[in-house]
Formats: sequence, C-alpha cells, structure tokens
Amino acid sequence: MSSHTNNIIREVLVCLLCLGCFIIHAETISITDKGARGDAVRVSVNTDIHSNLIVSRTAIFSNADMGKVIEIFGAGESTTGINHQDLIATIVKVVSRNSVCVRPAPEASLVNAEARYGTDNAPIFQAVIDAAIGTNTVIRIPMGNYLLIPQSHFLHGPTKTFASVVISKGGLLFKGDGMSRTILTACGAWQLGNDNKAYRGFLFVCRGPVSNDYPLVFENLTMDGGVDRGNTENHNFPASPIDGSGWDLFHSAVVDMESGPLHSMKKFLSCEFVHWRGEILKSTSSWTNGFIDVTDCNFHDGNASAFNFSFAHHIDHCVFSNLKMAMEFYEGRTTAPSRFENCKVCDVSADLAIVGALTNHLSPSYTIRNNLFQSGAFGILLGPAENVTIAKNKFIGQGFAIGTGPGYQGTACNRNITIDRNTFSNVGDALLVQAGGPDRIENVTLSGNLIEGRGHLGCGWGWSTNVVFSNNIATNGAGGLDGSRLTGEWFLDDLSDHFPPHPTGSSDHDTNIVSYAFGARQQTRATRDHSVFLIDDSQPDKIPPQAKMIIAHEGPVSAPLFLSTSRSNQAPAIVMKAGSMVNCAWTNGSWKVSSENESIIK
Repeated sequence: MSSHTNNIIREVLVCLLCLGCFIIHAETISITDKGARGDAVRVSVNTDIHSNLIVSRTAIFSNADMGKVIEIFGAGESTTGINHQDLIATIVKVVSRNSVCVRPAPEASLVNAEARYGTDNAPIFQAVIDAAIGTNTVIRIPMGNYLLIPQSHFLHGPTKTFASVVISKGGLLFKGDGMSRTILTACGAWQLGNDNKAYRGFLFVCRGPVSNDYPLVFENLTMDGGVDRGNTENHNFPASPIDGSGWDLFHSAVVDMESGPLHSMKKFLSCEFVHWRGEILKSTSSWTNGFIDVTDCNFHDGNASAFNFSFAHHIDHCVFSNLKMAMEFYEGRTTAPSRFENCKVCDVSADLAIVGALTNHLSPSYTIRNNLFQSGAFGILLGPAENVTIAKNKFIGQGFAIGTGPGYQGTACNRNITIDRNTFSNVGDALLVQAGGPDRIENVTLSGNLIEGRGHLGCGWGWSTNVVFSNNIATNGAGGLDGSRLTGEWFLDDLSDHFPPHPTGSSDHDTNIVSYAFGARQQTRATRDHSVFLIDDSQPDKIPPQAKMIIAHEGPVSAPLFLSTSRSNQAPAIVMKAGSMVNCAWTNGSWKVSSENESIIK
C-alpha cells in the first residue's frame, strides 16, 4: 500500500473520530424519557394527628400517585406551642379519589392545610447529569411542573450541601419550553436539621472542583422556591427554628459551594425565579474567577437578594420585583468588567449594593446604565466600591439614590465613581455621604443629572473629598447641595449647575454666615439696619481649591460683606445693595472678590 493511500486512510479515520466526538459532544436528552414527570400540583388537605390518612377536596388521586412525595405545610413535628415543622411524606396507599395514606403520619390536626404532591424528580435529574459526557449535553425539560426534593429530607437530617441536585461538571444546557410552561419546583417545606437549624434546601448546587469546564446554561424555564409566599415581613436570618420564618440561608435556586475551580461561565436566559426565602442566585465559595450572564430573566417574590455572586457578570433586560434586594455584589476579587443594564427594579426594599473593594486588588469597571430603580430605602449603596459608572438611569422614590452607609465590606474606600445623566424623582438625595473612616468617598463626578420633586443633589455627614458637581439641574421642589455636616471636604459646585440659590437671611440676627457648604449660588437678604454677612473660612480644609461663589443680595437694606469669619477686624470687601451680585473665589487659602465686582461702591 502506497504512502499516499495510507495518508488518505489516516485522514478518513481522523474525520470519523472527529465526527464521533461531535456526536458525543452534542447529545440531547429529554428528561421525561428518563422517567421524570412534571406532575406537581398544589392542593389543600385535612389531617388528623398521628393518622396516616389525609383527605383532600381539591385533589383527584389515582394509583399512579403511589410513591409520590407530598409536602404538607404545618403538619410536621411540633417545635414549641402551636408551632410545627412542615411534613415531607410519601404516598403509600391510595384509598379513594380524595384520600391517601402517607408515611410518616402528620403530627398536627389541620383543616384545608396547604400541600403539594408529585413525583420527586431529583434522583432522575441527578442520574442524567452524572451520566452526561462531552461539551454540550442538552437536557430537554418539556412543559410541566417538576418537583425536586433534597434527599437529606429523607435521611433524618441535613447532608453537607442540602441539595436537590449537585452539578460538578460543565457542558450542560437545561432547556425548558418557556418560563410559564416549564417549572422546576424546589422544596418549600422546612424541617429542622440535626444542628437545630431550619432549612428547606437548595435546588441546584454547583459543587467544586468542576470537571469539564464548559458553560452551564439554564434557559426558558422557571425555578420556583415552593413556598406560597417568598417575601415576608420577617427578613431576619437564619430562619427561625420555631416557625421557619425569616431568611432561610439554605433556600436558593442555584448556589456555588466549596473549592474551585467552579464554572467559568454560567448563563441564565429567559428564566423566572419566584417564591424564595433565601438569596436566589449566590455563591458561598471563595473562588471568584468566573463570569455570569443573566439575560431576559424575572426575579419575583424573594425574602433576600436575587443575585449575590462574587463573579464578573452581565445582567441585562431583567425585572426584579417584590424582593428584599435586587443585588449584592462583592467586587473585591473579580477579574473582568461587569454591567447591570436595561433592567427594571421595583417594589423592593433596596435596589443594589456594591461592596468589597480591596486595597490590594484593582477592581475592574462596573457599569450601571439605562435602568429604572424604584424602591424604598436606597438605590445603589457603595460600601466600598471603586471604578463604577452610573449613567442614564431613572431613580424614583428612594430614601437616597446613591450613597455610602452601613454594610462596609472590604479594605479600600469608595473612589472613582462617575454619576452621569441620571434622573432622580422624589428621592431623599441623589448622592448621600453617610460613612467615614475606611468607607469614605473620593474622586466622584456628577454631571448632567436632573433631580426633581424633593431632596438634594448632594448631602451627607460622612467623609468626602474631590466630589465634583457640574451641569446638574435641581427643580420642582428639589435643592442643590448641603455639605454642612460633611467631615471631609465640601462638594465642589462649578457654577454650571442650576438649582435655587441657598438663602441666608437677617430677620433674626445681625451677623449672618454665608457658607460654601451649600454650593456656589447664594442669596442674602437683609431686613435689619445693622445686618452684616460673613463668608465662612473657619474650616479651610473643607473648601475645595477651585471653589467660587455668586452671592445675590435681595431685600430693602444694604449690608456689608466680609470675606472672613476668622479675621473680623478686616474692613468689609463690599457693601451689597439690593439687586447687586458679588462673585468670589477661594484663592491661596482665602476668599477674594473677583475683578468683575471692582465697580461696586464700597
């Protein structure tokens, strides 16, 4: 056989091998072909204490229900007084169309108790995942409601991960028929573990180290936490071992755990997440070298934050509603830029918290743009964050829209923040500086923003420096700057801002202080014959080097203007008359009258 023929044979064999690899890598599996059933339903039941028989007026039982799992809320073992755990039992006998026997028996007598029953699909999902090979296994999940219960609930105590399903490989795509058609329902029933903690369990746990690091994707489906109400009045954590209420640290849709490496790419595409008592998407691992794409997803009815991964990410065209918080992001170890854009956040206690900047790690950029934020407490909390751009967003109704405050995590300070072309409607303040010490704020620019309805463009009592306002507008009841309580440098107002001047009147005092703490535009009004006005220079370290002021004088009485509060023996710089305007500049550590005011009569 010639060498040319041998080369042809080798090329054919290589092609066949590549084709074989391609077939393996692109495997598609229907989960129902492996025995999964999307048959979970909500019903109401009547129970008698210590009786295995339960009766339902809303269910239609059949022999096909033998072996299915049933959750009965409030029917488990007593904790104290009238409080009970939830019951997770197995249907062992079908008595009639509306009654079955379960094991274990209920520990409470209830009428019209909430319940859910269906096939426990967790073992089937786990087996399919464990058997998957290659780089692209598509797990098709047809229309239906699929119940998945952590096996720890059947083992009389929590396992290490509290997981319904564990994923330790990549190359998986969980693909449903649509977020309203394919529903994966987690365990909503809470029980006490051996450590006397209340837990429901995680739906998917990504446990490191991950092999076969190809993307992990969830698409066109809903992950339901299985509780009737996710967001409750009680947000305390951990969940109460008495009645199961509060923030359940063990109730999440997808969670990363243990050591890396973990998936370097996760995608959530057109998914909905509803009815969760814990953080919905989160990581408890110290490994952070990954990326997450969340696109066209809805997060609704949660008792904690929707997103708390410490990975770089892109969150785009998502809706967050009826939650404790939309996102908490620890940026201290991320290795790539992140974006949060084109989203709607409404009816939440707070919008976003960006924390964790570290002095020994340069944080990549974080961009927040083109979003609608509508919440109660705050819009974006920085604690600390760096290299953040907040642009073209609309904030409505927050106590403050952007600011520092409680919750400091990290070692750096808040710095390199750009706040550009946002609209603030009926917020307490556009920028609020509450924190000092390591949580100080520096190198911030606010330009082209509009605030209306109430509040200030800038306010606070914490520590700041080099915070510059330019080309901003405050109107319709909103004000400019109030830095009178700042412990660092006052905000710099560069005269391009448009907001009502800060008034200083003399109806009650002869001596009146004009302070740059309230911005560059000042208005004085004298109604007493002996009124005098002094520009505050008693705290020179607080006055930005480029500070300028325009002082407009109103009122029937002329009054002298002194350029210092600490050098009272100086003569007044000018005598202000009604309708006059004075321009002043902070120059070489003191206030000076600008040259355009030389013609004013002294």
